[in-house]
Amino acid sequence: MQRVLRSIRSTPLRLTAILVTIFILSSVVSFATAYFVIRATFDSTLEDEINQRVATYQAIDDQNDLIEWLKDDAETSKPELLILQYLPDQGSPISNVRHFPPISGRAIIAERAIDHRGREIAESYLARSMRVGRGQLIVAQTRNQVFEMGEIMVSVVLIGLIPTLLFAAVSGAVVARNARRKIGKIQTTLAELTSGAMEARVPINASETDDLSDISKSVNAMASSQEALIASMRQVSADIAHDLKTPIQRVAVIIEQIADKTKLSDGQEDLLDRARAETDRIVKTFQALLQLAQIEGGAVRDRLVSTDLRAVAIDVFEFLEAEAEEQGHGLHLQIEGEGQFIVRGDRYLLSQVVANLIQNGLRHTAVGSQIKVVLKKTDKGIGLTVSDNGAGIPEAEREHVLRRLYRMEKSRTTDGNGLGLSLVAAICALHGAELALSDNAPGLVVSITFPKTDPR
Repeated sequence: MQRVLRSIRSTPLRLTAILVTIFILSSVVSFATAYFVIRATFDSTLEDEINQRVATYQAIDDQNDLIEWLKDDAETSKPELLILQYLPDQGSPISNVRHFPPISGRAIIAERAIDHRGREIAESYLARSMRVGRGQLIVAQTRNQVFEMGEIMVSVVLIGLIPTLLFAAVSGAVVARNARRKIGKIQTTLAELTSGAMEARVPINASETDDLSDISKSVNAMASSQEALIASMRQVSADIAHDLKTPIQRVAVIIEQIADKTKLSDGQEDLLDRARAETDRIVKTFQALLQLAQIEGGAVRDRLVSTDLRAVAIDVFEFLEAEAEEQGHGLHLQIEGEGQFIVRGDRYLLSQVVANLIQNGLRHTAVGSQIKVVLKKTDKGIGLTVSDNGAGIPEAEREHVLRRLYRMEKSRTTDGNGLGLSLVAAICALHGAELALSDNAPGLVVSITFPKTDPR
């Protein structure tokens, strides 16, 4: 049903319906115009014939001869073709029908207005009334030609126009369907590109040269450019991290040697400890960047195997429970359901996801806050949520915090490197899981849904 509604709302089908409607309206207007023009021509011809007949009667000077002539014509004329009615000033009326309604000048009279004594008459007449001799003469001539012409035009419409319309509608629907299919491919590709699948491309038939094919080629060119740009940026990030990781580690070793082999004052030891902490922070940042590059590049995809997420969550919870207690936070684990929670993934990376989300809650919530980890089976697969009752993340920032090195705290004076949630997002993408951030009122809820997998 949804597919039918989308097709009805599609622009190609609407354009087809508009064009068919325009064709119908133009055809109706054309046939109607032709009908009225032909009818007017018929009526004009009939009026000329009536005038000629009246002129013949007016040419008879003797009243008695006129009456005799009219009696002969009334007796010999068929009412379905010609009606004559003469009302002399003195004497009996002359007519080939029982009664004809009185008119003045020219008029069109319908069958129902005439008393025709049961004789066959036409559906409509063009009549003229005028003074002839010493009496009032009405001459009415059939308009059956007009009705026959109308029936012919209706037949033309039924035999010619309706099949043409059906052919146009079917052809338009086929063209609209093909256009809709091409637009659907473009929309699908754009959705894949938006979700991060930069290798997505619109399928193109080289023999097609229409405007939608040109748009598809432009989309593919844009995607190729974006893919190359992102690959270049990722490579630069990985190269910088790789090239600087070793020198920074050497600096860390030198700092350790200074601390072990040199006698320092209290102030110098404090400075050395701060240098050691900053060096460790830099090394962790570079390690995170390298790991992020490996994950986004798919280098660890071959490590994905059937993994019990229940066991992963329990291990991480037990490892961080003491740390949370030391910092004055409450950490809770809730598992809804029995048995294993099998997903296809890498155990180390899945552990990192759970750990990063818990540590994110520990780092960014006040003392006494509660952090809750919930694992459950859903219709879509296996759901993992980590929630807290801290300050949360504004809705406008939730998309940004998933980017690498992005931090809501612009001064960057707090702990962290802005890579925690971007690593979570990259690992979720690698595992085909859906990641969503929402409000816990107060606090933050991070929801991850892993797709169903074969437990084997």
